[in-house]
Amino acid sequence: MAEIVLDKVSKRFADGTLALQETSLTIDDGEFFVLVGPSGCGKSTLLNLIVGLEEISAGQIRVDGQVIDHIDPKDRNMAMVFQSYAIYPHMTVRDNLAFPLKMAKLPKQEIAQRVHRAAQMLGLVEYLARKPASLSGGQRQRVAMGRAIVRDPKAFLMDEPLSNLDAKLRGQMRSEIARLQKRLGTTTVYVTHDQTEAMTLGDRVAVLRDGKIHQIGTPRELYSEPRNLFVAGFIGSPSMNFLPARYVGGRIILPIAEIRCQAEAHARLTANGIRQLIAGIRPEHIQDPGNTATDLNAGVSFHAAVDAVEWIGSDLYAYFTVRSDSEVWQAMPYDMGSVAMEGGTMRCVARLDPASDVAEGSLYTLWLNIRNIHLFDARTGENLIAPRMLAPQ
Repeated sequence: MAEIVLDKVSKRFADGTLALQETSLTIDDGEFFVLVGPSGCGKSTLLNLIVGLEEISAGQIRVDGQVIDHIDPKDRNMAMVFQSYAIYPHMTVRDNLAFPLKMAKLPKQEIAQRVHRAAQMLGLVEYLARKPASLSGGQRQRVAMGRAIVRDPKAFLMDEPLSNLDAKLRGQMRSEIARLQKRLGTTTVYVTHDQTEAMTLGDRVAVLRDGKIHQIGTPRELYSEPRNLFVAGFIGSPSMNFLPARYVGGRIILPIAEIRCQAEAHARLTANGIRQLIAGIRPEHIQDPGNTATDLNAGVSFHAAVDAVEWIGSDLYAYFTVRSDSEVWQAMPYDMGSVAMEGGTMRCVARLDPASDVAEGSLYTLWLNIRNIHLFDARTGENLIAPRMLAPQ
């Protein structure tokens, strides 16, 4: 196990591309730490810097207090698991697992013991005599993980290891990886673009974009207390809804409702002279008033033109549009990412109880839980108002 420290680390490629801005973070001993973000955000680059596949441009990387910047990758005692299985097709599972140990010239008896222990952990004992061609995708990925486990490394570094698997196998392998990491207690740095993987696996998660870490926190902190618009929109499925808002005379004016600020929120907005806002609303905080046990006095009702309904068994998603002529959208589309903006129309989604009788093409009454609204500065994207700082009109 190992504590990994990045101290003002950055990476600029030869063509001038800044792949990773100055980054400082500490990955605790035995922690499952996830790097998540869209393609090209720098998460794999950061992983490669830790393992030594890329050289840092500035800063310092330390493992258990030792500077490793100029140590050869093979001498860093870290094990990589890649998206591609990286196993030898002409070798049996047993030989694939044993290969890194043979290269390290370990005694035959120790090699046999380590291989058997890893095979037991991963459910591969009955496949030891098989070659990769006769294995499923999930079994091949287990072999790749086994090659990392047998080395007994200081840290596991995993670069989107489940991307090649189908949805069902990904779910199974997520559970297996989490169970193994807890059992082994090995520091793990895991790269993914899938926020579901990040939220279910990570003790802590770092959200990246354009080579910059926007927030580090537990999955619950990222979901409940996003630092800015990007994190708020990236974490959560379906994504957070965003609506333009104005602060006028102690009230927040939304296209669908007016909300009164409590004293703390009023003081904060007044002190900063902020008028143009973006309201962030999670889909589960828009509900069907006829199918909720929540105190309806804690929110406001509004009418919505429902243009699509998706029933997925445990939830029902109702999609509706909200019109607004606000100029806020022209300044912030990059941060808000997937928000649909056509002619001043925002597409929103509500996560409803599956018993709801909402129908496609209907004008339906929905209820907004205003105690869970986030308010962002339209100029900077910064989260200004935490939930429960607003009140019904």
